[in-house]
Amino acid sequence: MQHHQNLNLLAKNRTRQQPETRRPLFAFVIGIAILGLTGCRIEIGFGAPPDAAPATEAAQEQTAPAPPQPVVPAPQTVVAPQPTATTVIPSPTAIAPPVVIQTTAAPPTPTPSPTPIPLEPAQSPPTEIVIPAIGLTAPVGETGWSVAEQNGQPVSTWDVPDYAAGWHINSALPGHGSNVVLSGHHNIKGEVFRYVVDLERGDTITLRADGRDYYYAVTDRFIVPERGVSEEQRRQNARWIMPTTDERITLVTCWPYTDNSHRVIVIAKPISNLQMAAQVN
Repeated sequence: MQHHQNLNLLAKNRTRQQPETRRPLFAFVIGIAILGLTGCRIEIGFGAPPDAAPATEAAQEQTAPAPPQPVVPAPQTVVAPQPTATTVIPSPTAIAPPVVIQTTAAPPTPTPSPTPIPLEPAQSPPTEIVIPAIGLTAPVGETGWSVAEQNGQPVSTWDVPDYAAGWHINSALPGHGSNVVLSGHHNIKGEVFRYVVDLERGDTITLRADGRDYYYAVTDRFIVPERGVSEEQRRQNARWIMPTTDERITLVTCWPYTDNSHRVIVIAKPISNLQMAAQVN
């Protein structure tokens, strides 16, 4: 008799302990669907590549699907494709923190200085560069290029000298009213251009050629993506080192220090001896 009473009590307890809901599996499936529909945006940031934006608040608060509604077939409508918008980078007018420019738009059209400063044309390449703001005094050597095959296509690479800045042999000489281009390593073999990224508007640059000093002041600084971009983007980047109709220096190096995914571009325009003296004093 006692044995039968115990079995009846055990059966009642099991009946009370049955789970009240089976919703966790259903909620887990809905959560996966929400994550799959939540997009992310790529934003242009200052000083570093963009990061992915968080999911919207509305998507985060959604925890269960709406009640099912009757499905009424909608008439098919042909929608004409919309033209893709193109991001246009305005012409730079002032130094700002390094900006990552991710666009296929052309670089700003070079504009001549409002009051060109006459310079005696150099007859030989520059031999030294001095930038007091970053403590740089370095020799300058001539820099050519070599061609290598990548993915079945010929690719030209500048042969930047070690422990020196490199003057591009197809760029202008100082004083000839065009683009004087110099490249330098930033994290190997002397790190000559390591701190070029820190230059600010008004910082002075001196190039020495034929025993004379040519003075310039920084006007613009950019950071452009190089690795993993389209061929069109690479061609746009290359326009910074092409000939110009005004006298200028263009300094080029890689960025950031722990990688080489971007290029730093610094532009400097001529200043007079009196302006240089005022800067020093």
